Amino acid sequence: MDKCTNCGTELTGKYCHNCGQGKVKRLEVKSLVHDVTHGILHWENSILKTFRSLLFRPGQTANDYIEGKRKHFVKPFSYFIFMQTLFVVVFHRMSEKYFAFLNYNITTNSPKVQDRVMEIQHLVSQYVNYLNYFMPVVVAFFLYLFFRKKKGINYAEALAASFYWVATTLVFSIVLMLLSVIDIRIWNLRLFINLAYYIIAVKTFAGLGWGKGILKGLSVSMLSYGVFVLFVAVLVVCYLQFVLGISIFQFKNVP
Repeated sequence: MDKCTNCGTELTGKYCHNCGQGKVKRLEVKSLVHDVTHGILHWENSILKTFRSLLFRPGQTANDYIEGKRKHFVKPFSYFIFMQTLFVVVFHRMSEKYFAFLNYNITTNSPKVQDRVMEIQHLVSQYVNYLNYFMPVVVAFFLYLFFRKKKGINYAEALAASFYWVATTLVFSIVLMLLSVIDIRIWNLRLFINLAYYIIAVKTFAGLGWGKGILKGLSVSMLSYGVFVLFVAVLVVCYLQFVLGISIFQFKNVP
């Protein structure tokens, strides 16, 4: 009788009942090609299925995952990492044009103020990859705060839903960044689109009517954005003050 090459258990079928490994054959080029193509296609297919589900059924998808229906979904953190990576790549290609647009609209004649603004923009651009990780944590906190009694969820379950939703809003930002080639102001639409998405996600997640759904969806999203902006502002001030030695109060007296 054949034995499992991984753990040595006698095989009684196609797969080892002890460790789950299947029967293996000697490596060949065609088997390696099959493994690579299968892995890539399976991953891409899973990502697309997860995204499609979150796009049209954000609340139900989060509920399904929390309830244990996870076979057809990419794990929340893996999904977030993938979308975050795409976002950062596109952001670094497009942000220079967007920041130039913002700088053009800043009404000041002071070169020093413009320099400070550019330093802040450079800082945000440089560390956006890390800053984005804070958003799901904040969204999860308010989601847990609002629905821990009604839904009986814990913070980890709220965090799973948050990773899914925040990652999907990153896709919206990517699309709008690409469309900003037509008109740079298109990127400004992301806040409204993201708010609408969060409202629908929270409403369907909690099974609320439109009235309460809009109210609580707005509350979760606006509080999350507020805390996120405050967090980024504090980091920027600390960086300017303690790393670059620039006091934020210098902005008031710049000639």
